[in-house]
Amino acid sequence: MAATEESSVPVDFEVEMAAVENSSSFDFDVEISEEEGKEDSSSSGGNLFSSSGVTGITDRNLPRDNPIPAETSTSGKSDSSSSQLTNTEKLRKKKTYSQFLRTFMDEKVPIRKMKKLLRELATVKDGTVRFEVPEDIKSQSLDFGAGGAYKDDIIEEHVDAIDNHVPPLQIVMLIVGTRGDVQPFVAIGKGLQACGHRVRLATHSNFEEFVLNAGLEFFQLGGDPKVLAGYMVKNKGFLPSDPSEIPIQRGQIKEIVCSLLPACVGDDPISKVSFEPDAIISNPPAYGHMHVAEALKVPIHIFFTMPWTPTSEFPHPLSRIKQPIGYRISYQVVDAMIWLGIRDIINDFRKKKLKLRPVTYLKGSYSSPHDVPYGYLWSPHLVPKPKDWGHNIDVVGFCFLDLASNYIPPESLVEWLDLDKKPRPIYIGFGSLPLPEPKKMTNVIVQALHKTGQRGIINKGWGGLGDLDGLDLDLSEQQLKDLVYVLDNCPHDWLFLQCSAVVHHGGAGTTAAGLRAACPTTIVPFFGDQPFWGERVHARGVGPAPIPVDEFGLEKLVDAIHFMLDTEVKDRASKLAQAMKDEDGVTGAVNAFHKHFLRKKPEEVATPSGLCSIRRCFRGH
Repeated sequence: MAATEESSVPVDFEVEMAAVENSSSFDFDVEISEEEGKEDSSSSGGNLFSSSGVTGITDRNLPRDNPIPAETSTSGKSDSSSSQLTNTEKLRKKKTYSQFLRTFMDEKVPIRKMKKLLRELATVKDGTVRFEVPEDIKSQSLDFGAGGAYKDDIIEEHVDAIDNHVPPLQIVMLIVGTRGDVQPFVAIGKGLQACGHRVRLATHSNFEEFVLNAGLEFFQLGGDPKVLAGYMVKNKGFLPSDPSEIPIQRGQIKEIVCSLLPACVGDDPISKVSFEPDAIISNPPAYGHMHVAEALKVPIHIFFTMPWTPTSEFPHPLSRIKQPIGYRISYQVVDAMIWLGIRDIINDFRKKKLKLRPVTYLKGSYSSPHDVPYGYLWSPHLVPKPKDWGHNIDVVGFCFLDLASNYIPPESLVEWLDLDKKPRPIYIGFGSLPLPEPKKMTNVIVQALHKTGQRGIINKGWGGLGDLDGLDLDLSEQQLKDLVYVLDNCPHDWLFLQCSAVVHHGGAGTTAAGLRAACPTTIVPFFGDQPFWGERVHARGVGPAPIPVDEFGLEKLVDAIHFMLDTEVKDRASKLAQAMKDEDGVTGAVNAFHKHFLRKKPEEVATPSGLCSIRRCFRGH
């Protein structure tokens, strides 16, 4: 995410609130409701959906050891024992593992069985899901069938070739996250508005002014992005370091979910004009977006800044798996954990607010890539569309909001830059992420700049970076002022053009802005999709290997700066920026939305008259 761009994907754990309050340990079970228990034993799931938000399940569900199923474990023997297996035993081991994974991929696996499978398959470390696949297993044994969305014989129509003749619509955008999550959707909303649509952007109250100033309608969603981002940084992902944090996260998620329906059907808070949605656009951390679309019988289009659709080309960003053969399965594993973590909240929402049947199986969540269009907001020059993604999935390009055109930099910054006489500085900032030791990180940054002979701009962000008092460095006050400039907020699309290189946390928006400005990039990931972007940047040759935040130190930062200043790296960054120059992610997103909206069957698209009765039914919820 950008100047405040981290994927703030909050977390939830499936626990009873009373159990949390009364338990002194982190070992508690949650009973499956009688209604869910009945459905577990049934083979019919009805019209099933599950949320796509990012969350997790309790530590007891994911043991920290034995990631291989019990049947294939060596039961504590040394690794050398596996090499002593007979051919028959090896064959049986591979067959058992393949059968195990096939069962796991079954859409209708009951909840109890899914929990057991997760305990056997996955481990958790540093907030990410980890599992292994036997090295000698063949890919054919993991070929579970790709489904209609992944057929190779589909001839795709490029989104830029789409006829945009769509009648004026009322579109609600349900967007959860920090500034970096919201900003691309402000740009897309303006693009849709320019096509004649009425656009409501529903997000957190922190961004009301930002949305309204862009000329879009605003509606408040629950949840506090500062709380969510702080939690993710502290826990490095979606497992808690302290059980006392669980109720806080559950409260955040309930606030988000319960605010979705009013955001779709409520009158405009300012004009009091009624709103009847013809379509929903959402990002996955909205949690209940699929369920609201089901209740209102309106089409939904998912857009996101990180991959959320299964592919064999790279793993889920919230997983860590070394073997490429397991990449596709990683999406199902993470998806299952998400659903197990929030299903009680979602089912309560479905029954009490949406008047829908509860969801038991994972079918709804995992069939959505086949039924629901997805648009990914990154450059295909950085991450090309995987070959196993079908016609309902588009990679539209990065979506930029042109903030530089109206930006007037402070005179002190212009004077300090003095680019006619001085070299371009390096930007260092971590957006809206809270930092555990901002003073220590500031000291490392200033020392690295001094040691490499580079000037630097430090962005304070939400973490309080850039306190220059009492640094462990023998520099005069004037030398320090010449070396470092500390700023609060500044549009990246203006600032990065003044810089020679950038160092940041790896949010998708910040990554995009840096690469667009031809800046070699060092990513210091904290959590979520940030390691993914760090790896993509390094693979493209425009930045060093990512430096995890807990490994951030003087030596590694100095090496990273030297890497970024290499002429070949700078040349590759310039070529990538030139390739991205012709992309228009906003137009691509708008065209993709129109393309899939027009391809909906007539009976799938609710008419305004049909919505009126639904809207009246949901008033007050």
